[in-house]
Amino acid sequence: MSDHVRLRVGSELYAMPIENVLEVAELGELSAVPGAEAVVLGVRNLHGQVLPVFDLAQVLASAGDATARRIVVTEHAGRLAGLAVDEVTDVSPLPAAIEEADAEYLSGALLEDGRLLGIIDVDRLFDGLGWSRA
Repeated sequence: MSDHVRLRVGSELYAMPIENVLEVAELGELSAVPGAEAVVLGVRNLHGQVLPVFDLAQVLASAGDATARRIVVTEHAGRLAGLAVDEVTDVSPLPAAIEEADAEYLSGALLEDGRLLGIIDVDRLFDGLGWSRA
């Protein structure tokens, strides 16, 4: 099984396929986008490119009140987005015992060290953000 980047968003843990992650960066300075949905934190200049930054806690309706400090720069079908997270904790393969998840943006879930880990479905996430290639 391929490696996954482990993320903490609020009090919840998630994993994202490493092939969709380009880099992890500091949240940095964001510019507001007038009229944007609440899940859009703003845009950021990253390496000379304008990157939209989404609040992953709001998108996933995650519990917790922590403040995002980092962004996971994610790529899907030629589109880039920054996903604000509290912490990136690890990169490693997932164990084989993955259960189906009844959540809009998750492809599955598993128990790892007694904690639930949701596996983010990047295709559905980008489609839900309206950030899929037209």
